[in-house]
Amino acid sequence: MKKKITFLMVIMLLLTGCNKITNNLDTVVDGVFTLDKVDVNTVSTNYELFIPSGVTQVNDREYNQKFKIKNRYIYLYVDTISYFYKNSLNYKQSDNYNYYFKNIDYNGKNGYIGINKLEDDSFFVEIVYNYSKIEFYSNQEDLPVMLANSLIIIKSIKYNDSLIKMQLDSGNNDGRELKYQLDSPKDSESTFSNFLQEFVPKEDNTVELPDEG
Repeated sequence: MKKKITFLMVIMLLLTGCNKITNNLDTVVDGVFTLDKVDVNTVSTNYELFIPSGVTQVNDREYNQKFKIKNRYIYLYVDTISYFYKNSLNYKQSDNYNYYFKNIDYNGKNGYIGINKLEDDSFFVEIVYNYSKIEFYSNQEDLPVMLANSLIIIKSIKYNDSLIKMQLDSGNNDGRELKYQLDSPKDSESTFSNFLQEFVPKEDNTVELPDEG
């Protein structure tokens, strides 16, 4: 109980103070990754995750999930096959992002956060970590809160190895190629079209990931 109370108190302080530290996103990232491990509260296809208070789950389509914070959406894609075969991550370079980039190295898991500031002064955020990817659009005011909640979600994902193996053995991978098209404040568009290319198989891995349609 003490750990849960501590976790809730830290999150509350982090999120309520975020509007004052918009330009210090490192504080948000470091704050989330120093939190105690949380219990999952939501079950999906072959994995579980924690959805923070204030975040609404809009859709759960197996490996694709859509969440809502206020009037903004977070899109999650979970790659259980890359997780199962421990495929290596092909990192993007920091110069792909014009506003913020940070490598994530936590508890033996690697990834990165990349943020681009768009011409309309909105932000497009990509988080790749734990064999999952999150994307969302935000304005500057909501960016720290959106980032903190997204990191909490993606950090919490816990895979079920037995169920993944059963699904792979059955040859049933339906649902992995479902995609969301993101909504932005001014109708900018983005999809997960390049996500599978970011996870490349190790040598001698004979399993091929599905092509993007």
